[in-house]
Formats: sequence, structure tokens, C-alpha cells
Amino acid sequence: MQQKTSKSTRVSDTGLNYMWEKKGFTVVELLIVIILMGMILTVTLPVSYGMYATYNASLRAQEVMAYVSGLRRDAFLYSERKVLSSQDGNMTVDGEKKIFKEINVHISEPIIIFRNGTSSGGVIALNVGDVVQNLVIKSPLGDLSLERGEI
Repeated sequence: MQQKTSKSTRVSDTGLNYMWEKKGFTVVELLIVIILMGMILTVTLPVSYGMYATYNASLRAQEVMAYVSGLRRDAFLYSERKVLSSQDGNMTVDGEKKIFKEINVHISEPIIIFRNGTSSGGVIALNVGDVVQNLVIKSPLGDLSLERGEI
């Protein structure tokens, strides 16, 4: 003898009633998930944007760092003295402007790279958007380091 089934319940061969298996999600469940995703995004997007801006500024600052490192190498190889300063937001090397795209350069006191590759030391402040990076040139050996600065 076969048992009849209705739309809301199913009768098994053992005689136990089960509800039909649900297919999909309810509107309330979907709304809860959307609200939770929105809350997560409101917290993570500003942090992610800030990290991206800092990363981008670091990449730009490394271009200047590589350029200064090359100047130090050239000063040693060709026995030339180089003087770094800034004018109108651009770096000047021995009075000639060196323009870096999207970077505002400020050097408070001239930095001298001597013919033997050593330097007088100093700080080059690099403004990239809202982020400030300081390129520190240590005296006497001219070691370069990049530090996060304050506006």
C-alpha cells in the first residue's frame, strides 16, 4: 500500500513525516547577508584606500631613492662632487632641476655628496599626495633609508 503525499509534508516508507526540503534563501536571510557585507565594507574600504595611498607614495619615493643612490655612485666613480637642494618643489643637482612626476621635494639644507661617495647627510622630504616620506641620507657613508614622515 502506497501512502499519499501532500505539498507541505512527505510521508516516508517508515511512516515519519518530513517537511519538504527548502530550496534557496528567504528574503530576510538575503537582507541580513547584504547588511553584514555593507558593514564589513564600510570598515575595510577606508583602511584599504589608506594602505594603497601609502604604498603608492612609497613607490614614488623609491624612484627618488634610486636616483640619489645613482648620484652617489656616479660621484664616486667619476670623482665628482654633487650638491642636492630643492627649488619650487623640485630637486636640484648642482643647480639643474630634476623633476619627479607627482612628487613635491623639499630639502631644508643642501646635501653634499663628495667625490669619494660619502655625504654630508640630510633629509629629503617627499610629498606624494597626502603622504609624506622622508629620505634620510646618513653621514658620512651616505646610507639611504626611507621613513614615513608627518605633514
